[in-house]
Amino acid sequence: MDVDLNHLKKIKANYFKHFAYATYYNFLALLVFITGTIHSIFPFLFALTPYKLAKKITDGTEQNFIKHSKERDDS
Repeated sequence: MDVDLNHLKKIKANYFKHFAYATYYNFLALLVFITGTIHSIFPFLFALTPYKLAKKITDGTEQNFIKHSKERDDS
């Protein structure tokens, strides 16, 4: 289990900002699962959608959270 009691401080976010982002990215992850499952059965549907959604999650978390975490670690 990954436990970090200083997680919100490290990413410079309050509880509600973190909750909003986490809920949004989890919803996108659910869409990755749904569109990926449909694509696995019907390859002609959602050809790149799961990839694009997963990239949106990765890019968004790196832009909003990992950057702040590294800035804090460097100081």
